[in-house]
Amino acid sequence: MVVHMTTDPAGLSIGAVAVPRGPLPAEGWETSPASRAIRDAAERSLLGSALAGGLSLAVADHDGVIWAATLGFADLAARREVTAGTLFEIGSISKGFTCALLLQAQEAGLVDIDKPLEEYLPWFEVRSRFRPISIRDLMTHTGGIVSGTDFSGESAFEVWSLRETEATAEPGTWFHYSNVGYKALGLVLASVHRQPYHEVLRDRLLRPLGMAESESSITHDTRQRLAVGYEPFYDDRAPRREDGLVPATWVETASADGSIAASARDMAAWLRFLITGGLGEPGTRLLGTSSMEEMLSPLVESDEPGFSYGLGVSISQVDGHRYASHGGGMIGYHAHMACDLDEGLGAIVLANGDGPWQELTFHALAVLRAERSGSPEPAFTVRPSVRTDPVTGDEPDSWALPFVGHYRTYNPWCSNLRVYGRAGQLWASYAMDDVSQDAPLERLPDGGFRLGSDERSPERLRFDTLIDGKAVRATLSGCALYRTFTP
Repeated sequence: MVVHMTTDPAGLSIGAVAVPRGPLPAEGWETSPASRAIRDAAERSLLGSALAGGLSLAVADHDGVIWAATLGFADLAARREVTAGTLFEIGSISKGFTCALLLQAQEAGLVDIDKPLEEYLPWFEVRSRFRPISIRDLMTHTGGIVSGTDFSGESAFEVWSLRETEATAEPGTWFHYSNVGYKALGLVLASVHRQPYHEVLRDRLLRPLGMAESESSITHDTRQRLAVGYEPFYDDRAPRREDGLVPATWVETASADGSIAASARDMAAWLRFLITGGLGEPGTRLLGTSSMEEMLSPLVESDEPGFSYGLGVSISQVDGHRYASHGGGMIGYHAHMACDLDEGLGAIVLANGDGPWQELTFHALAVLRAERSGSPEPAFTVRPSVRTDPVTGDEPDSWALPFVGHYRTYNPWCSNLRVYGRAGQLWASYAMDDVSQDAPLERLPDGGFRLGSDERSPERLRFDTLIDGKAVRATLSGCALYRTFTP
């Protein structure tokens, strides 16, 4: 049987929408040279390499928003434009908010971030031969626990299920990004305040910052104000723009690893908070000076070269300037914020799809610095889009044959993985925490596999339910996937 993919006249698969093509609708851009240069870079990103419909961007200083602007479409099918009030999910940029709340709670005597997590969540448990994991360890992603796959759709059960995993590194010594660790931090805040995390976030940070447009949880009611989120048409290979985009799977969330929906002009208040060392609106102090200094200190080397991690923010040196930054990825939404702490400038980009948003925020700050100093305008280079087909690999050894194949699940955070042989070893190609990667599988004495060659990695892949000599289920760090018919 020969199967033909149905296409529309534009060459796109049915169900997909085309990525933006110029000219793009725009709002709020100034006539200054800096604004024109940043808009040019944003347009080149949306038209050249991004997999998004539109974006919202703001720049800020000690006084708050300098200007905010939009570009492109909130809904590609309806041709609805992004406006200043359009909300986007900011993803893991929310982690900085969670850390600020914990530091507030510590200043109020409600928590001690150096105490074991069990003192605040007595039911928390993880197999470990090391000392207990502290709140600080989770704030710095050094708890030695799994990243988490959002398999349960909420916080409590996924945190509870950590008892079925193992902490594989001494806490405080090794950076391994963990969303489920931040979910546990949200439960700590809910416990000590006797209030759901999203209400704590709303009442103790968003409102005092003046973020009146923003939402502390993502619900169906929030959806009415959100841009439509987009994902690449194919979820099992590196994307290319000509394949088009599809509306992302809708998910509700109120967990502390990423639950904020905001406009870019609202997010300027968060940039101001970081730039001023803890000030809210109008000039009220929301966090003490020593707490802010700790939050913005490089406490552990991260997995991104040149970047360290503080408490909920990345710390780096860029062109001799001290930066605080963080990216965010949700299902259909991507964002990045950066603050030049020495110059007192910040930039935020929120988009309804993937793109070079880190490069764009860093470029925006470089342009603003150049304008201030009278230096030449810096160049902006759009990263190229690279297409790769699904991996095939080599014929594996006979013991590995039951495991080779393609596995899928309905969890949009971890939709599928391929297991294949390469040079006599099993490998996995998968996306977890919105990052696609290939990793060797190291067989363990208990019959499971460790993802990656680093012995500190806690991520595990296990196979079970053999039918006709093939495993039909693969469990990736708590997320169950099932053998599918596609190669």
